[in-house]
Parts: sequence; C-alpha cells; structure tokens
Amino acid sequence: MTDISVKPDGEFVGTSSTLLVGIKAKDQEAWERFVHLYSPLVYRWCLRYGLQETDVADVGQEVFSTVVASIDGFHHDRKGDSFRGWLRTITRSRIIDFLRKKARSAGGEGGSEAQARMLEVPEPEADAGSDDEDDRRILVRRAVELVLSRCRDETRRAFLRVVIDGEQPADVARDLGMTTNGVYLAKSHILRKIREELARSIDL
Repeated sequence: MTDISVKPDGEFVGTSSTLLVGIKAKDQEAWERFVHLYSPLVYRWCLRYGLQETDVADVGQEVFSTVVASIDGFHHDRKGDSFRGWLRTITRSRIIDFLRKKARSAGGEGGSEAQARMLEVPEPEADAGSDDEDDRRILVRRAVELVLSRCRDETRRAFLRVVIDGEQPADVARDLGMTTNGVYLAKSHILRKIREELARSIDL
C-alpha cells in the first residue's frame, strides 16, 4: 500500500495503556490489533538479525507466545520504558534460541551458533535513530491499513484519491457519484479515525 504520512494531534509516547490493558486482559480484539500492528516489525527484526525468510514464521510464533506468557511483567510506568524495546529484546532472545537449537540439531556449533553469539552483543547506538524511525513508519502504515479496512469502499476510495493521488475533491465526487462535501467529510472522517488508532494503539 502507498505510504501515508499522518501526524497525530498531541504527543504519544509509548504503547497506549488501552492496548496494553487489552492484551493483559486477554481481549481478543486487542490481541488481533496488536498482531496486525507489530508482526511486520518482528518480521523485519528477524531479517535484520540474519534469519532466513523460511524460518521467520516459526520464530515469530515463539515471539508472540512469549508475549502472551510474559506481558503481565511488562511495566510502562517508568521513564524510558518502551514496549517496542521490550518486544525487540524478546525477538532477539527467540532468534538466539532458534539458532542454537538449529546448531545442535546439525551436530555441531557451525554458523548458527556463531551467529547466536554475535546477537548477544549489544547493538551499536549509531543505528538506533534510523531504525526507530523506520519502525515508526511501519506502525503508522499498519494503523492506516487497519482503519481503511473498516471503511466503506466509497469512503476509502474517495480518501485515497484525494490524499494519496492528490485529485481534486470535486473531480472525485463526480466520478464516485458523491457530493463534494461528502468527499471532504470522508477525508475528515478517516483522518480522525487514523489519529484515534495512533493514540490508542501505537508505541510512537
């Protein structure tokens, strides 16, 4: 999907308490939203740490299983707490476990064991800023996709043609059989929904 840059109103720091409370309460809707938003990050981290694409799905399952088992231990009430940082640490740990298990099954240390040892070394700070920004873009894009998937087709098409393609609302309205005001309302409605999703769901 085409990237959409949306700046939410206000400052959002850390994963919202709404989503965390839902996950801790084993709420199915909150869990599905969490998986939708964060699975691309887990996938990206796995590849960045050198995992093969064929192995990412297995490691991803282990990551989310660990989240289910340990989410009650995550606290978001101290300065510097980061849900993404916590999730990334879990991902690294599960990758290390996977690589060591793979090395053992191969009958020796080999490349997998060496790779697992390298992953235990702290990451250099130099890449932290750019990586963090890439992670944010992924989360915003997934939030936008989630909102658009819940909109009526006509509303979604109007929004994309005006915001993404840069078409004039009057032209879009004529093509879709809408009023120009209806197109403006569709755009406003979806932008508001996106801001709400960002405010309650994303670790920015």
